Amino acid sequence: MINKELIELQKGCEATCVVIQNEDWKELDSKIIVNAHSSDSELLTIFKEKISNKEELDYFIITEIDKLNENLQEKYYQIVKDREFGGYKLPPNMIIVLTVKDREGLKKISQELYHFCVVAF
Repeated sequence: MINKELIELQKGCEATCVVIQNEDWKELDSKIIVNAHSSDSELLTIFKEKISNKEELDYFIITEIDKLNENLQEKYYQIVKDREFGGYKLPPNMIIVLTVKDREGLKKISQELYHFCVVAF
């Protein structure tokens, strides 16, 4: 069960992200969704064309982070830490959301990335 109040409390917080279950992202409005397996060029296109300077977006959702090995999670660690990718910044109030299959999926998030996470389920 998604905790929307806890998610909303992360608005404006630097270097934090929220973890929810895969199917719960559907309950969030005004979002951009990417799969964790997206290539760097796909991410760059999304940041450049759909995210940068778009204040009306509330959520940047990265799905299935638990299916990505820890080494490949590094780029998402950098996105959460710096709130930018390829020179394009996330809007200040955009909340970064990671999704996992279930509580076991939390164990598959790299330690570095997990330190920035708030679990909202």
